[in-house]
Amino acid sequence: MRAPFLQLFAFCTLIQLGWAAMFQRAGVPFKAPVTVAPGFSANVIFSGLTNPRGITFDSRQNLLVVEHGVGVTAFSQVNGGWERTIVVQNPDLNQGIQVDGNTLYVSSPSEMLAFRYNPVSKTVVGGGVAIVTGLPPDGELTTHTLQLEKNSAGRTVAVLIGTGPKTNIDPTARNPASGRSEIRRFQISGISQAPQVWTSGRVIADGLRNPTGFAFPPPATGIATARAQTLAIVENGAAIDNVTGISAAFANDNPAHEFNVATFPLPGANGALPNTNAQTFGFPDCASLWNPNADPTTDRQFVNRARGFQFSLELDSARGDDFCQQVANNVPPVLNFQAHSAPLDIKFFDPSTLGNAKRNGFPAQFNGNAFVSFHGSADRSPPTGYGVVRVPFPLNQQFGGGLGYSFIVQATDLTGCPTNCNAIRPVGLAFGDDGRLFVSSDATGELFFVQKGQ
Repeated sequence: MRAPFLQLFAFCTLIQLGWAAMFQRAGVPFKAPVTVAPGFSANVIFSGLTNPRGITFDSRQNLLVVEHGVGVTAFSQVNGGWERTIVVQNPDLNQGIQVDGNTLYVSSPSEMLAFRYNPVSKTVVGGGVAIVTGLPPDGELTTHTLQLEKNSAGRTVAVLIGTGPKTNIDPTARNPASGRSEIRRFQISGISQAPQVWTSGRVIADGLRNPTGFAFPPPATGIATARAQTLAIVENGAAIDNVTGISAAFANDNPAHEFNVATFPLPGANGALPNTNAQTFGFPDCASLWNPNADPTTDRQFVNRARGFQFSLELDSARGDDFCQQVANNVPPVLNFQAHSAPLDIKFFDPSTLGNAKRNGFPAQFNGNAFVSFHGSADRSPPTGYGVVRVPFPLNQQFGGGLGYSFIVQATDLTGCPTNCNAIRPVGLAFGDDGRLFVSSDATGELFFVQKGQ
């Protein structure tokens, strides 16, 4: 009886310490069923996690995950399942994560940190070093997405950091100097550099209410250009149920969430950007129409308008619909998403960057397609989202029954969501070297992947 007792003692010690690697066998089902597009399958790799958010792969194909409330964890595929290792213990880390060789970048509500990271041992050396400080830490949305910018030689030259509003509809965000609802660029040279303050960063796009996901599109999309840098951005629109003149029925199906494309200059020889004005995307004054007929009685002014019509929330009499339809004030989205779907991340399928994409990767016709995580609605009836969608390029507004996108995986039953259901709530996305698309689901504590075939 001694051996089983010792094994039980050791297991309990592992759980209590939390630092040791843990293991989950393959084949564990989803907490609630999912529906997958024909020709694809979805499988859970780990369950019972603490709010898994941003994810990325390191050079050894360890999946690095921000578990909000824990820190950074690494997941490695081993015989029969997956192994979990705690890399960084810091409960304040809440979404942003990027890795560049031996440097790991993560974000908290107030700063971006860098760690010296060993992908072989899945460990960091020493504590994190503050690279950017003074990020707006207050307000309703305090997650800060990160995206590394690399030059033509593949060397990291800058990091892009997003920030959200202080309030649902934040008038201070009209001024880019507020540091709210925008994306800023910071040149970086390594972990030993002096910290930079948020206000010193270069604004490359503003008027983005909550830019939760952004990525550089590959050439196959047709939206990238050699003359400038192009950034694809998904953002969450404001809840407008408390806006004067807007009915509850109209707010239930409006405004659309947005897929935006920003362009900004190529850096000079010193890595800095030329002095040009950033594009602005309309928040807090402007929004995109999703359903013009959501309330044809109370909000009849929208009837017969096209989806994507740029309308004003009438917060300021000088900023009406005419104001919102001027590109200088409000660059319109290239695609609109269902209201309340809550897009949180975007990744492009680019087989040229993957070493073994043909094994489990998506079909060749998916080359250059975008994949967007829909966290799911909090207050729409009926609920919507709760899955991952594919956006084909070139954009095709007729695709997906006129949506321009279609689900590749979605929770099967949304009844009772979000409070009384165990549906997946996707957050982070990352393509593995073998072409599988990995997804984090914070509310259910799951990591899973989608692949071609069974």
